Amino acid sequence: MTSKNGKHVSMRIWGAAALVAAVGLTAACSSTKGASSSAIEPRAGQGIGPGALPNTPKTPPTPCGPEATSAVWNGSLPGPNDAVTAGGTLDKIRKRGFLIAGIDLNTELFGYDPQHDNNPQGFDVDIARAMARAIFGSDGHIQFRVVTLADPKTGEYAQLHSGNVDLVVQTTTITCARMEGAERMNFSNPYYTAELKLLMARGDDGKPRSTSLAQLKGTGTKVCATLNSTPVAEIKKTLGDDAAFQVPNALDCLADLQQDEVGAVYTDDALLRGMESQDPHVAMTTAPAGESQPYGIVTNYTSPPNDLTPFVNTALTNLIQDTGPNGWRSLFAKDLGSAPTSLPEIPAQYPLGG
Repeated sequence: MTSKNGKHVSMRIWGAAALVAAVGLTAACSSTKGASSSAIEPRAGQGIGPGALPNTPKTPPTPCGPEATSAVWNGSLPGPNDAVTAGGTLDKIRKRGFLIAGIDLNTELFGYDPQHDNNPQGFDVDIARAMARAIFGSDGHIQFRVVTLADPKTGEYAQLHSGNVDLVVQTTTITCARMEGAERMNFSNPYYTAELKLLMARGDDGKPRSTSLAQLKGTGTKVCATLNSTPVAEIKKTLGDDAAFQVPNALDCLADLQQDEVGAVYTDDALLRGMESQDPHVAMTTAPAGESQPYGIVTNYTSPPNDLTPFVNTALTNLIQDTGPNGWRSLFAKDLGSAPTSLPEIPAQYPLGG
């Protein structure tokens, strides 16, 4: 077949099934109605990639630490029949009768619709359901809407600011850039700590390779990552600008790897887990991980502060401490296929993101 740059490349047969699965997911939850003829055609998985940098301030972001996500509820969380501030965000959600959560449906294991029956599943989805349960005291009080990361019309900020969603759980990395500037957003403390890892085709022996990003220097290898993301910056810093192969979202990278357009993918291990589950011929390398990527629940920034942000942060703390069947550990094991080896950490400094 012919690649984007006109070079002839051979398509790996081993990736065909996963490629079809990725395209199917997009077809199930995307629509082109009303799209501009000048818009970029969406590819498989359009809209995912936690490293993308929407709403980056024009000035370099200011370093930020735990104080940036420290909002907590004063006292015990109110039950479904306890009084809350009249006219506040929680009051509006209660009167509506359900929480509206923004998610992605193309992130295998975190947010996806495996049966294409409008029944989303995954770790992000279950975290959102837990927030609704904390507000209403029971299940069934949630509506999901698809959010496209970094998109000026359908991204987190646009959806939150317009009131289309109450919160977003979408493998979104907490960065100082996203919490500053004119289009700032609020974040909870981390609910998952990802790490930057390298994904490559397995070696001839069928085992994961030991290659690190630095070891690709001078090899001419193209490395795929989400457009304008933290991984892209790291690829350029380590390998040079020409090595970075940028795509709208991380899942596109799996297709590019399968088609030999790139030799590796560099992004959060959370997304690479999903790629591994779709294609047994690829694996994360055993090289040490790069920078940590803490994921947070995103809520709207308002002045004065709304009451949903501290509620969510406190509810998340309770969820992480819960060792029962609906607690964080159980949800992690159910959705991601293995028990967690540690709890999500609040870093001393969040990634700048700028």
